[in-house]
Amino acid sequence: MNQLSILRRHLTILRLVQPPFSYPSKAKIVERLQAEDLESVSKRTFERDKKEIADYYGIKIERCPRRNGYYLDQPEDEDLTNFQQFFQLLERCERLAFLTHSSDALRTSQYLLLEDNQALQDLQHLPVLWEALRLQRQLAFGYQTFQTLLPKPYQVDPLLLLEYRNRWYLAAWDAADQRFKTFGLERMQAPQLTVVPVQEDRRPEFLALKQDALGVFLGPEHEVQEVVLQVDAQMAPYIKTVPIHHSQQVLEENENGMLLSLRIIVNPELESAVLGFGEHVEVLEPVALREKLRERVCKLAEQYEK
Repeated sequence: MNQLSILRRHLTILRLVQPPFSYPSKAKIVERLQAEDLESVSKRTFERDKKEIADYYGIKIERCPRRNGYYLDQPEDEDLTNFQQFFQLLERCERLAFLTHSSDALRTSQYLLLEDNQALQDLQHLPVLWEALRLQRQLAFGYQTFQTLLPKPYQVDPLLLLEYRNRWYLAAWDAADQRFKTFGLERMQAPQLTVVPVQEDRRPEFLALKQDALGVFLGPEHEVQEVVLQVDAQMAPYIKTVPIHHSQQVLEENENGMLLSLRIIVNPELESAVLGFGEHVEVLEPVALREKLRERVCKLAEQYEK
């Protein structure tokens, strides 16, 4: 059986039974699978796929007698975000599998121009990192920042893996410094699984903080501030349709542009995002952020004046 067809069937079924629940019947699910032009689809196929989804992914699909249909049986203590992240991973697998599971897959290289991302070579660390996360054990490794000449030893509680701008990071709790830290996998050296168990599950706390920040750097204080931005008319439509942060609110809007408010942790990623808009975006508040960006812009201007 074509593995891409199996993956597409699994994804189609999961799309139908995920929240908000519509409780499709078995006949409705089979009809949808057939409409997707998937081969050899029958009610027996659905039952087999339902079992495979439970066995492969640990996701149970149950039938609701009252609604006479199927739904995703999600434990009450499980965050829906976990399923959504997993679903995105499956969809990514589907897109990549589409390029390789065909009769002339070799020819696809003629129509692709992939980025030569050397950082992906360091995904070799993923197996041991995954073991540390799965077993909830501390991880030991050396880590060399871009500013240091020698690696520093760490032993941390691993929290989760995250991706940001084509780089992978490990989020962790560093008990020695009593703070959250993120480590780029490409700068991690010889990670090893220890026998020391994770003392406390701090993932909910980290994820709550992550909601208030851009990127991967939270900063030592984790202080959420109100950031007010003046956006000119040229950039306003773009930032309205692609918000800088989910907390973004429009305070004022006219023919000259708009005034925005963000409730966010001020960190280097936010600074980079604002500076990336160039002359189209101006920080009005807080004053400390405005002054810091003013100094950076002046320094940049001096370099070009030379």
